[in-house]
Amino acid sequence: MTRVTLCSAKGSPGVTTLSCVLGAVWPADRAVVVAECDPSGGDLAGRFGLSTRLGMTSLVLTERQAVMRTPDYRAHAQQLPGGLDVLVAPAGSDSAMALDRELGMSTSDIVPPDCDLLADCGRLMPGAVGQEKMIRAADGVVLLVRPDVAGVAHARWATSRINELSSSIPYAVVVGTGTYETAEVAEELDVIVLGAVPFDPSAALMACGSPGTARRFIRSGLVAFAREMVTALIGDWPNDPPRDRGLGKRVQMSRALEGRDLLNERLSSVPRVSRQRQVRGDERTPAASP
Repeated sequence: MTRVTLCSAKGSPGVTTLSCVLGAVWPADRAVVVAECDPSGGDLAGRFGLSTRLGMTSLVLTERQAVMRTPDYRAHAQQLPGGLDVLVAPAGSDSAMALDRELGMSTSDIVPPDCDLLADCGRLMPGAVGQEKMIRAADGVVLLVRPDVAGVAHARWATSRINELSSSIPYAVVVGTGTYETAEVAEELDVIVLGAVPFDPSAALMACGSPGTARRFIRSGLVAFAREMVTALIGDWPNDPPRDRGLGKRVQMSRALEGRDLLNERLSSVPRVSRQRQVRGDERTPAASP
């Protein structure tokens, strides 16, 4: 099982969108689920008209009620239109913070050993015990960073916090444009930068539930970059690089990863959204996409 936690230092640089696209291109022979663990609230239920009665809240509450049994995540997961399994979180911040506390007290894993996990933890927040638990348990932590002065300053704090919670050197992904180059971000933060998310607004909108064609989405730069990320996270580079690697080595790895070949194919789970998306109520079971 591979556990990857994605988070940001400030704002909303697209953690949820990137998590879903990574899940879409995850190797087809490996089960994977995207779990919303953002203490600020989840987005997937609203984006895709999913029920909030099934998801992270029902999973954690089921575990609390069944003392000696680990609940099956599949009974609480829903699917995006392309087939990707997701565990949604409540949208409201009050409910999401309550879920975060319950998750922090949970003693079982979200998924079994035969399933990979992509945990969307959103913006790092002090005192969010569930978020901290997901970072501690992760094989790799990916921090989304804006390459400007303010973004790198916030990322320094976030990197320091991740280092306190995890024994692995964190990864970073650059979002947007700014004064810092990719290798400079790696040097400033002492992390391995997996690359820069391409500016592809139409593909990003489709990943968020807007109308579009699967063919256009599959051929987008966003999907291509997600394939490169997956190759780096579960391919040749180790998930837990030893801390005796020099800074120069990490910068070299960051530069090398910018041009990785695309090796993964899991396009059956790309969020293929129908042109007339029907929003369903909380009490309904998600309907299959036409």
